[in-house]
Amino acid sequence: MKLSNILDTGINDNLEFYEKREVRVLNLFALITLAGILIGLSTALFINGEYPKPIVAFTSLFSLAILLLHKQKIYTPTSYIFVVSINLSVFILSEQYHIAVGNFLYYFPIIFCIALIHNPSKSVTRTLVFFLITLISFSFSLMFRIESLLIKSITLSDEKTLLIYNSALTLVITMVLVYLVIRLINQQNNEVMLLLDKEHEAQSKISHSLKEKETLLAEIQHRVKNNLAIITGLLNLQTEKAPCDVSKNLMIESRNRVMSIAMVHERLYKKDNLAKIDFKMYLSELVNEVVKSFPSKNQIEIKEELDNAEIEITKAVPIGLILNEAITNALKHAFHEGFEKPLITIQMQTIYDKMKISLSDNGKGFQDLESREESSLGISLIESLADQIDAKVAFRNDHGATVSLVFPI
Repeated sequence: MKLSNILDTGINDNLEFYEKREVRVLNLFALITLAGILIGLSTALFINGEYPKPIVAFTSLFSLAILLLHKQKIYTPTSYIFVVSINLSVFILSEQYHIAVGNFLYYFPIIFCIALIHNPSKSVTRTLVFFLITLISFSFSLMFRIESLLIKSITLSDEKTLLIYNSALTLVITMVLVYLVIRLINQQNNEVMLLLDKEHEAQSKISHSLKEKETLLAEIQHRVKNNLAIITGLLNLQTEKAPCDVSKNLMIESRNRVMSIAMVHERLYKKDNLAKIDFKMYLSELVNEVVKSFPSKNQIEIKEELDNAEIEITKAVPIGLILNEAITNALKHAFHEGFEKPLITIQMQTIYDKMKISLSDNGKGFQDLESREESSLGISLIESLADQIDAKVAFRNDHGATVSLVFPI
């Protein structure tokens, strides 16, 4: 089995970058520990003292346990098991020999390993706990001597030999650890770069697809606008051939309803944002177009008090139709012949997460607020359209007729 396959034990695609690095570093340290133990067996050829078999067996078992736990996809407990077991092993090993043999040197690769498994996406407390365990173990190994653990058969000559062994082995372990970790980091960097390339390619495809869809949607808006313009033109022709004023007014009202929808699509076609329109400009144009369709009412003054706002098409079309009906109703019924200073005021303001639009006139007001028989079709249409956008519509008399609409944005 290749070394890289062993280092990848427990790695899966669900792990994020630092979790993968942690698993690989712990696997690497477990392998280096096992390799160090095998090398350490050779000390039996050069020293007369007893070989510490129990602690070596303990360390070997826990090193293997690290690999097995990772294979079972058990990650978080494994890090704690590693830190506690390796510190316990080095502490006991330090207690079994005099300080002169340099067993405390093995703490330095441990510190290096803990620094490498630090995960920025996890709590810093975890890393601090790991370092604290290592500091306590290191301090105790220097400060205390547990005589019951000391191997008394070790001679002064054995201690010199072990110091050379431990120094060399610690240096080799650290160098190998650094080299292999650098390779691991480079490998992960290559993986990240590959993922970034794939992400960039996917983003390019999505961007291209989105551009195509935007172009197609713009074309659809253009065609809808053109089709509605044709319908408006046909209604204009029918208006000219209307046999009476009643029929003519009905044609004009129908034409204005179609026009209010066409204007929404026209404004969308002229914008990069195909989801929302500048509603302030739309309302100004709509009011002017509706007033122009009633030539006899051109003397009416229009007052606009409009906040800047952008509204999505799903609300713009129903609101445009509602205001078309309200303006038409005011033009038809609010003012009698010779009315002085006729005025229609349209207001739009944003109040927190709601928008309020009011259209009022200074005319004679609603004759019957309960039945509102005048323009009953228009009023029914207003109430029906208001329901579609969860809006509240109100009709009242206040020095004239007022229609107000409140809806969420």
